[in-house]
Amino acid sequence: MAAFGRRNRNHVKSGHVNIRIPAEWEPHACCWLAWAVHNEWGKARNAVKRALSEVIQTIARFEPVRVLARRGPGYREARREFAACGNVTVIEAPVDDFWMRDIMPTFAWRGEGPRELVAIDWTFNGWGDTEERPRRSGDDLAREAAAIFGTPRVTVPFVAEGGALVTDGRGTLITTRSCLLNPNRNPMKRGIDRQRMIETEMTKFGMRRVIWLEGDPCEPITSGHTDGYVLFAPGGKVLVETIDDPDSESPLWRAHDVALLEEARDAIGRRLKVVQVRAARHRYWKYKSESFAACYLNAYVTNGAVVGAKFGDAERDEAARLALAIAFPGREIIMLRIDPIANGGGGVHCLTQPMPDLAVSN
Repeated sequence: MAAFGRRNRNHVKSGHVNIRIPAEWEPHACCWLAWAVHNEWGKARNAVKRALSEVIQTIARFEPVRVLARRGPGYREARREFAACGNVTVIEAPVDDFWMRDIMPTFAWRGEGPRELVAIDWTFNGWGDTEERPRRSGDDLAREAAAIFGTPRVTVPFVAEGGALVTDGRGTLITTRSCLLNPNRNPMKRGIDRQRMIETEMTKFGMRRVIWLEGDPCEPITSGHTDGYVLFAPGGKVLVETIDDPDSESPLWRAHDVALLEEARDAIGRRLKVVQVRAARHRYWKYKSESFAACYLNAYVTNGAVVGAKFGDAERDEAARLALAIAFPGREIIMLRIDPIANGGGGVHCLTQPMPDLAVSN
């Protein structure tokens, strides 16, 4: 493993390559996570660590897991925590947060016939570098792609985050205006149509159809990530989470986004098969904070399972489990109580970054 902090010379511009981002359900060589619970979690740190450890060990039942940890106490703690897990490897890296879906690069294929893995650096800027969550040094993890992950790095001329991008692996991308067109990510510039520019750049990653949802501009930090309420499944199916709860107000644009998806077509012209999944009701949430992410569809699709969250709403938990089982036949559906992590605004999908399996992916 090369030394961290060394300049990444194995770097290419996205415009010079033919790249495809795989779907979530395509085979994985491994899953990358991080053992990095920032001090901002305060007294909840130990509870968060317990939930994070359960997620890591659960995923490791189905595919190899690579856990990044900062050199020093964090690395030693991770080694102890997963010493008995033969499918978990702990790797030193300059990481200070565990939201790997955004902080890490997205892995994709480059080339036709003989292929290689590349790491797409979305120019992550710490979710807009806001007062709520200022940018930190660990947010530049994607720049170390060659050193840490052993893959060439590909850059883009705009700011994005993995959680804002949901794809079927066959040319269809779903994203939100509230995130990618937020001025704290991609500010307006004279003479530039930001939406069209992003769509054009996405064609270099095989995206022939970009579906723009409105998202949730009121959502703190992420500004309305797509993976907070949308999940692609095989066969042109899209699961979308709706709010049906007298104690919770639905995001302003949610009904609009559901209707848009029901009318949308994928990259090959097929109408999307939309399945609505009702969110857990507010009265069952363990924490009542505005940041609590009671989201069933922020789930990780492993090689043999779908790992997501449940929230103590027995009726809705079971309905969500059944919807996932139908959408991903042949995979075990595992729903964990990760309330301390959800209270920070994310779920299992936010914690993970899959690396495609070169030997078997198509």
